[in-house]
Amino acid sequence: KTAFKKIDKQTYASETFEALRENRKEVSALLGTTPGNFSEGLDSGGFYNGYGPTSQEVLIPAFIAAYTGKSINETGIGAFPAIPLPNWRITYDGLTKIEKIKKHFKSFTLSHAYRSTYNVGSFTTNQFYKDSLGDGFTGRRDLNNNFRPQKEIQVVTISEQFAPFLLVDMTWASSLITKVELKRERNLSMSLTNAQLTEMRTNEIVTGVGYRFKDVVPPFAKRFKFKVKSDLNLRADVSFRRNQTLIRKVVENLTQPTAGQNVISIKVSADYIINEKLNIRIFYDRIITTPLVSTTFPTSNTNSGISLRFTIAQ
Repeated sequence: KTAFKKIDKQTYASETFEALRENRKEVSALLGTTPGNFSEGLDSGGFYNGYGPTSQEVLIPAFIAAYTGKSINETGIGAFPAIPLPNWRITYDGLTKIEKIKKHFKSFTLSHAYRSTYNVGSFTTNQFYKDSLGDGFTGRRDLNNNFRPQKEIQVVTISEQFAPFLLVDMTWASSLITKVELKRERNLSMSLTNAQLTEMRTNEIVTGVGYRFKDVVPPFAKRFKFKVKSDLNLRADVSFRRNQTLIRKVVENLTQPTAGQNVISIKVSADYIINEKLNIRIFYDRIITTPLVSTTFPTSNTNSGISLRFTIAQ
C-alpha cells in the first residue's frame, strides 16, 4: 500500500481478478471429469488431481472467462477460442442536418470505437505428452504434479482499447475547431510460468482547439516585398493521462503495484504554408509527469522551436 500513494481503489481491488481465481475450480472440475483425462478425483484443495490451481490448462480458460466477462460454458476450456473478441467503430455526423445545429456548426461528429486482441505467445509441443497413457507414465506430470499439456504456452495476453471511448469533434461556423476525446485502454498479460497477471490500465482525456486565419500576409513579406498570402493554422491541445501497472499473484491472492504516473501534455503550434513546397511551423510542447509510486520522481520536458519543411517533388 505504500508503493502506490494515489492508486485508484477500484483498480487495486478487482472483482474480475477474484472471478479468475474462482473460475479455476470450475475449469478443473470440467477437465477432471472428462473421460480419458486420468484424474483420480479431488485433492485436499478442492481441485481435481492433475489439474491444480497452477495448471496451464486451468489458468488459461479461467483467465479468458474472467476478463471477457463470460462464463466458462460460453468461452470453453481451450487456449484458442473459436470466436474472436468483437471490434467495432461508430461514427455519426448527421447532427448538422438539424437546423438549430447547422446554424452554428459546419460539422459536428461523434465517434466511438472498441478494439481488442487475444494473443497466445510462442508455444512448444511437449515431447512428454501422451494422451493415451495414464499416471503410470512418469513424464506425464510436471513438478507441481499437474498433467503436462500438449502445447506448453508461456504467456497469453488480452489487449482492449476504447480509442476513442467518446470523441466530439466540432467545426464552428466561424472556422473555430474544438475537440474533446476520452480514451481508455487495458492490457493484460497472464504468465503461465509463475501464475502471475500483469495488468496495465490507461485513462486519457484530450481537449483541443484550433483556428484558421484566411489570407494572412506575414510581416517579412511586406518588408522584403514578397508576394505571399496564405492561411495561418493555429492549434492547441491539452491532454491528461493516467497510467497504472499492477502485478496480481494468482496463487497468493496478492496484488502489488509496480508503476504509475499522471502525464499532462501541452502542445501549441502555428503552421503557415508559404507555397506548395515550403512550410514554416512554430511549436511549443511540454510534458509534465507526476509519478504515483514512491520509487520515482516527477519530471518535465519542454520542446520548442521553428521548423522549415521543403518538399522536393514534381
